[in-house]
Amino acid sequence: MVAKTEEALSEALGKRQPKTRKGARILKGRESRAVEEAKTALILSGNRVSFEVQKLLKDLHTMRSPLSSLFIRPHEIHPFEEAAKLEALCNKYDHGLFAFGSSSKKRPSRLILGRLFANQMLDMQEFSVKDHKTIQSFHKADCVYGSKPLVLFQGSAFEADESMKRARSLLMDFFSGPRPQQVMLEGIEQVVVCSAVDSANPSADASKPSISVKRYRVKMTKSGSKLPHVELDEMGPSFSLELDRTKDPDRDRWKQSIKVPKEIKPFKKKNISKDYMGKRRARLHLGKQDYDQIHTVHHGEAKRKKMHEGAAGDAQAQGPAKRKKTKKRRAAGKNED
Repeated sequence: MVAKTEEALSEALGKRQPKTRKGARILKGRESRAVEEAKTALILSGNRVSFEVQKLLKDLHTMRSPLSSLFIRPHEIHPFEEAAKLEALCNKYDHGLFAFGSSSKKRPSRLILGRLFANQMLDMQEFSVKDHKTIQSFHKADCVYGSKPLVLFQGSAFEADESMKRARSLLMDFFSGPRPQQVMLEGIEQVVVCSAVDSANPSADASKPSISVKRYRVKMTKSGSKLPHVELDEMGPSFSLELDRTKDPDRDRWKQSIKVPKEIKPFKKKNISKDYMGKRRARLHLGKQDYDQIHTVHHGEAKRKKMHEGAAGDAQAQGPAKRKKTKKRRAAGKNED
């Protein structure tokens, strides 16, 4: 219903007309495409934010650079109460993701992750941040600017709980960055590990799972084979997230957001399939085979030679017997005469 109302309003008001060439280029870049570019994130803080949350926002900006913008000044925004201001900022700077940090007496050290679809809020989740260690505290050199990380999720809670499934989707969008078709092995320098951790406090609410986020540097050394020996060295940041509040998307808008265009759908080839390991398997349909035409040891030219030799030998062996029979027939004919 909401999607139909939006379409009706857009048809009634018409599309926004650009007034300058720069505006025309910006609007053309915002049009929908079959293959979208990498998502960018807007990282900003609320009107009240602690120093720890500010350091976390800076670390998130470092991890996503250059696909992020950091607004460290306070903003009078409350996403769960009114998301219009946040939507306006994201649309102004053309961002599809956002990370919002805030602190209050009731909810200290909070981080809100969310995303937009068609210039409107799609979904978001609020987390409580604990045990944060900055990148500077590890005293190690950072990765190459703009390098793509591997994102690893471990824990059965990511598959069992619906809220954790959505949290995994949000974290994947936020940390993954661009998604190329092929990646060089030497270009993989960092790994972001998100682990679902059971609460150590037995009195804590079991419905609020905890997610441990850590970043490692990938070290590849010689192993004596084609595949290198891989070691992980923690380089920060490191923090824990506990789910607090969530805003689920509308069902129709969610279906529309995950719809795959026909242009990029893989063309289904006849009689070709893939197994669970991704290997291609094909079926071949052959016509009627003539085994005499197959050149093997038992068939083909060698078999024909053997047949000709056998036929010639039989003819030589049967020659004298045929002559005797012919003479007997002739002698019998003369006696009758």
